[in-house]
Amino acid sequence: MQKLALGERDGGCAGCGAPPAWCHGHHLEWWDRDGGRTDLENGVLLRTGCHHRLHADGWGIRVDGPGIDAKVWLIPPRWIDAQCTPRLAGKSRYTLTA
Repeated sequence: MQKLALGERDGGCAGCGAPPAWCHGHHLEWWDRDGGRTDLENGVLLRTGCHHRLHADGWGIRVDGPGIDAKVWLIPPRWIDAQCTPRLAGKSRYTLTA
């Protein structure tokens, strides 16, 4: 059920937009190392390649808000963006605003 909810919120991979079927849930606070919860606020959908790239390159992820209406942000490392300006991720980045 949680993967379905992540798919509804994220629309697929938060990194590249790949379909939810190609993705797996990623804990923001690792459940085995950090005791992170398994819930929507502590997870995003990522394709395997994006998952490894985010870890290897030092990206951060932030989830703002509750449930499927939350916004997911990717936070670049300083070597990419000195200000570490969060970038809207998931399906929210495709939402048109007036």
